[in-house]
Amino acid sequence: MNATARLLPLALLFAVTSAGAAVSGQCNYKGKPVRFVDGRAAMAPDTFDEKGPKFATIWLVSAALDHTEMNAVPVDKIEDAITRHAFDKDSAELRLRLDETAKLVEQFYLYLPPGTNQSMSSNEVGSLKLSAPISKRASGRFQLKEDEYSCDLQFDLPMGAVAAAAAKPGKPGAVAAPAKPAGQPLPAGGGEPGKAYLALRKATLAGDVNGMLAHVKKENATRMRADMGKPEFPQMLEMVKAMEPKEVRIVSGTVNGDQATLKIAGKEADGAAMTGEVQLVRENGQWKVGKVNTESKISN
Repeated sequence: MNATARLLPLALLFAVTSAGAAVSGQCNYKGKPVRFVDGRAAMAPDTFDEKGPKFATIWLVSAALDHTEMNAVPVDKIEDAITRHAFDKDSAELRLRLDETAKLVEQFYLYLPPGTNQSMSSNEVGSLKLSAPISKRASGRFQLKEDEYSCDLQFDLPMGAVAAAAAKPGKPGAVAAPAKPAGQPLPAGGGEPGKAYLALRKATLAGDVNGMLAHVKKENATRMRADMGKPEFPQMLEMVKAMEPKEVRIVSGTVNGDQATLKIAGKEADGAAMTGEVQLVRENGQWKVGKVNTESKISN
């Protein structure tokens, strides 16, 4: 089993973490689905001309990356590092090299273990729909359909370094004691915080923008309202809906003053098992969702 932690699709609208990486979707080869869970994006030279101009490039993989290690890799060596990762972790690799306008895919490469390679080059390969012009982030959806294979992938990636959890200092060889949950346990179903989260999820699946605004913390709502005036907002909303897990249940929760945490579990749209954590804050007496993290477990 492989597992990777990623932000729930609300990150695409609410930017719950400016440096996080979110990837969802799959490619199908001869009827066999391969799910992608992680990725990188950067302005990088062409694979065959490392000294030439740099192009917006997106790499997606089916096994979680070590982003602390990848952050140290020069942009002209990312391709090599991703390829090593694919062989070391028995991971699929997909590379999209965009054109000079960073709006169309000119080069497509797909590697599926143990040794299947597919590649295409053209003025436009597949369909790329960006949520916004590529700048500090690359966010959008890529679709491609050929006779033997097809891909439908969503991604939200920083152009460059990806935040990775920092290791806490300690004595060599020491084993940290498991952290005790802070606060008091919530009742079954998560109590009022649980209701707030489920209300947000219901609004998200329905595409109810006002309902979504009503259940996120003030900072996130302000950010979302700013995005609502952009022409690409409807597409962003559809991406959020498409990436929402198929099934979710609240396993447990704790409350500590005006902070609450929920533990959730369920299934992704493709049937992969999902677990996660929801962080909420109480604003003016009402519980609001601030951040959602999930982990999906898949079989290679």
